[in-house]
Amino acid sequence: MVQQRELEFAAHTNERTAASYLEHNFAPVGGAGRWRLASGETELVPGIRLVPTPGHVPFHQSVVIAQGGERACFLGDLVPTTAHLPLPWIMGYDLEPLVTLETKRALLSRAEADGWLLVFEHDPAHPVGRVVREGKSFAFAALDTPSGAG
Repeated sequence: MVQQRELEFAAHTNERTAASYLEHNFAPVGGAGRWRLASGETELVPGIRLVPTPGHVPFHQSVVIAQGGERACFLGDLVPTTAHLPLPWIMGYDLEPLVTLETKRALLSRAEADGWLLVFEHDPAHPVGRVVREGKSFAFAALDTPSGAG
C-alpha cells in the first residue's frame, strides 16, 4: 500500500529524485494491478496504520503497529539510522529537510513519551531500539538498557 500522491510523485522524477523511484521496482506492481492506494493516515487492518511522515520525500509514510499497549514504528527514511536521531541530523538526500525536522520532532516526541519500539531500516548495527530525550533532541536507547527496557 502506498500513498496515492507518492505514487503520482514517483511518476514524475527529475535528476534529484530518479534514483529513489526506479521503474523496475514499482512498474510490475502497477502492471499486475496490485497497487492499493492510501490518502493520509490509514488503518490497513486493526492495529496497523500508515502514518504520513513527509520530509524525505513529500508523501513519505511510516508504519505504526499497535498491540495491547505497545507500539512499534517502522520509520522508513524519516530516521534511517540511529545516527539520524538528533533533530538536525538529516540526510542530504531528503527533498524537504525542514519538513523532515518538524516531522521527526513530532513523531520522536510521541515515540519517546509512549515508549515505542523503533525500526531503523538502514542501520545494521542497531536495527531496533527506543528513543530517549537528550537535551532538546533525541538519542538511541538499546533494548537491553534500563531506559530501553519495556
